[in-house]
Amino acid sequence: MLTDMELKNLDGAIKAIGQANICITAPIIAAAKDALLEKGYEGAEAYAAQLTGTDENTELLRVMAICKSYGLGPEAAAKVIENLNRIESGKW
Repeated sequence: MLTDMELKNLDGAIKAIGQANICITAPIIAAAKDALLEKGYEGAEAYAAQLTGTDENTELLRVMAICKSYGLGPEAAAKVIENLNRIESGKW
């Protein structure tokens, strides 16, 4: 369950993420979301680090940094990751 503060900050985080010309594959999104929910930011960042040299690595780390800076917990960040391609397409 997202807190009132997280819901309030979610809009700012989504705007900060903005549109991008990258599409992250469904398996990577699912794995990053699962890592966030099971192991928190540290686990998800470790997962993203394993994707070294890929656009997905850079983008996932950027998005997680934005989520953290807006005070979103792992559950809220997982929702953002789950909808990342929609957010970055501008269709959010």
